[in-house]
Amino acid sequence: MFDGFSFTKRYILALTIIACLSLLAFFNLSKLLSIQSNDAALINMSGNQKIITREIAFFSIYYKIDKLKSKIQEMEENHKKLTSLELSEELNDVYYGKKINLDEKVKKYLFHAKRFYENRDGRSQNYVLKSSEHLLQDLQKAVSVYLKEAQANTRKLQQIETYIMISTMITLLFEALFIFMPANRSINKRTNDLIKEKEFSNAVIETSTNAIITLDSDLKIRTFNKEAEKIFLYTKSEMLNRPLFGRLIPNSDVLNTDNIGEVQELEAVNKEGKSFPIRISFGRSGEHKNIAIVANIQDISKEKLNDKILEEQSKFAALGEMIAIIAHQWRQPLAQLSFNCMYIKKKTKDKDILEESIANEEIIQFMSETITNFQDFYKKTDNTVFNPIVSIEQALRIVDSMLRLKEVSLTKEIDSKIEIYGNSNSLAHIVLSIIQNTLDIVKMEKVEKPSISISLQDTEENIVLSISDNAGGIKIEPIEDIFKPFNTKKEKSSTGIGLYMSKMIIKNQFKGTIKARNINNGAEFTILLPH
Repeated sequence: MFDGFSFTKRYILALTIIACLSLLAFFNLSKLLSIQSNDAALINMSGNQKIITREIAFFSIYYKIDKLKSKIQEMEENHKKLTSLELSEELNDVYYGKKINLDEKVKKYLFHAKRFYENRDGRSQNYVLKSSEHLLQDLQKAVSVYLKEAQANTRKLQQIETYIMISTMITLLFEALFIFMPANRSINKRTNDLIKEKEFSNAVIETSTNAIITLDSDLKIRTFNKEAEKIFLYTKSEMLNRPLFGRLIPNSDVLNTDNIGEVQELEAVNKEGKSFPIRISFGRSGEHKNIAIVANIQDISKEKLNDKILEEQSKFAALGEMIAIIAHQWRQPLAQLSFNCMYIKKKTKDKDILEESIANEEIIQFMSETITNFQDFYKKTDNTVFNPIVSIEQALRIVDSMLRLKEVSLTKEIDSKIEIYGNSNSLAHIVLSIIQNTLDIVKMEKVEKPSISISLQDTEENIVLSISDNAGGIKIEPIEDIFKPFNTKKEKSSTGIGLYMSKMIIKNQFKGTIKARNINNGAEFTILLPH
């Protein structure tokens, strides 16, 4: 029956019925109170007539004329009021019926009371005294009728009130069955749908490999997913409902509409104050007015590191190719020069020429060995069992001329017999990188009497390789940060691998560790290589 009605129409209809029933109940209650008040007044007035009747008889006996007059007037006025009102059939029978005829009896009683008051008539006095008891009985009948009719009126209105209450309850029942229950089902279904949508949305956001941050119109953070907690090191409770987006990405302009949908690469800052590269794009939410901007953030530190590793690999490959070309171009001329020196030694007997030829042969041999060293250093080799002394000597051969040029004092304390498994070239690159860093600082800071010490010792569990210098120490705080990617402050890129890559090689290839510390106005790097 109500299927064609919308929820709003049903609700308005139910409210209208309840409002009408409420008004009807109000008017019925008002009428009940009014009738009860009128009935009470009539009952009180009718009952008061009995009291006045006794008082008139009493005042007549004791000749209290002044009081008698006022009671006669009061009884007469009350009687006029009672008889002037609309009387029921039963009351009409009491007042005017032949059996009781209360109206006539009251009037006759008042007539003799007045006559006694005016003339002191003994017969009237005698009538008043004799008739008072009979009149009281008749007045009591009138009071009983008034009381009976008042009770009947009250019951009638109470019955109407009961009907109104039943109608109201039925209306409320229909309202519950046809309005609130369907509405409740609809609301519950919609709520469950919204909860499922929100759970799905939250699951997508929380499981995203990108950091998702949403901002409201006041640029306060409304969403901060797990990936955002991971890369920025803040918890949700620290960030939600606070305008702290500028602290995370200082150079971002979220209010610039030109940035919407554009992918940018910026610098972000985590809770520890460390900067790292990110890729970010902004979007706007058209569905939710309280969410103005959605930031999709990707930490590209590893990507940048991979690019750096590829760059290093390309650099080494290019250096290897270049050295191979140089070696190919120089081998033949050097061989020819060596043959010429041998020919000269055979043909001449001049002592000076012989000595010069021998010196030239040594120079040619040195150049050939240098080319071989560079070829071996940049050549890709397989993992083998070797003693770290091999890698140290290989690295030192590369920087030997630089050490002599910068007048760097080199001290070696080698006492190792144990061999390890791995790539000797990789370890040589690490040693070279540390020495090159020292040489760069020596040149930059113009260190007086620079020195480098290399120590290789065996322990029960590790081979300990230590490289120290007197170049002023490490200025970065904490020192461990020098092993983080992109931490270099050099103006020019080095030709060796960085300390981060050195740490990764030691960890991944040799299962070892590398640490750094400041000692005696210098720095010391300690590499532990498990047996």
